[in-house]
Amino acid sequence: MLVRSVAVLILALAPVGLPEFAVRPAIAQSEQAAVATLMRATALDVVFSQFAATIASSARTEEISNDEIFLKHWEATANTVFAADKLHDRLARALEGKLSADEQVVLGAFFRSDFGQRMTALERNAALLAPTAQVAAISSGEKLFGSAPVIRSTQIDQLMELVSAEISAAMVGQSLRALLLGLSVSHQQGQIAVPWEEIDTQVQAMMPGLLLDIGQTQRAMMAYVYRDLSDEDLDRYITFLRTPAAQKFYAIAAYAVGRIVAEGMADFGEAFAARMQSVNV
Repeated sequence: MLVRSVAVLILALAPVGLPEFAVRPAIAQSEQAAVATLMRATALDVVFSQFAATIASSARTEEISNDEIFLKHWEATANTVFAADKLHDRLARALEGKLSADEQVVLGAFFRSDFGQRMTALERNAALLAPTAQVAAISSGEKLFGSAPVIRSTQIDQLMELVSAEISAAMVGQSLRALLLGLSVSHQQGQIAVPWEEIDTQVQAMMPGLLLDIGQTQRAMMAYVYRDLSDEDLDRYITFLRTPAAQKFYAIAAYAVGRIVAEGMADFGEAFAARMQSVNV
């Protein structure tokens, strides 16, 4: 169940509007608008949309505890710490000022083109799928990928390397940390201490196998999402993703997402331990 629930976390990106940004100096407005456009074009404006809900529900779905007090504190803490608007705002700020004018031109030209808009629509439509529809999509994608010719399976592997791997690893790793945190804290009484060192050792041991499973799920989803594209279309997309501007943008985004979820998980552990300690005292 853990592998499937984490896979849904990575793939189920229910869309929300861009967060309301604080008022900033006029000199920064054009940069802010450019980042907002890029986030929407690449679905980064929804990358955290399901994170709070998935972490919040994980204690129940993974049967970490059947104590309603524990579960309510877990859910409230997750929904507060991982509020999507706050995380998306942090991601936008992390992306601002990182791309040159020339790099913004390259990215903007692609995503404003008919082909770029087509790719954006495909990926955002996938993000709109409800969990039950995603299960069906993944099932269909597994069949498509299993019978795909070598050229299509190679293209999907290239897409995985260019776009998905680092962001997926970061979010899967932090989701796993949350589950191990819950298992640890659920057995503690009185003074609550989060054994992060022990948790991270377990995460490190479990990640290779978990990422292999998630990778298979992502490949299936990609096979489904891009099923109507020709090999030439996917080659064109891959060529864009290999440009220095695209590589830089996705590298910065992956690093920022990883940092944001890691810092958020540390905050979550501290806040949840404090809540449970107040109950246990």
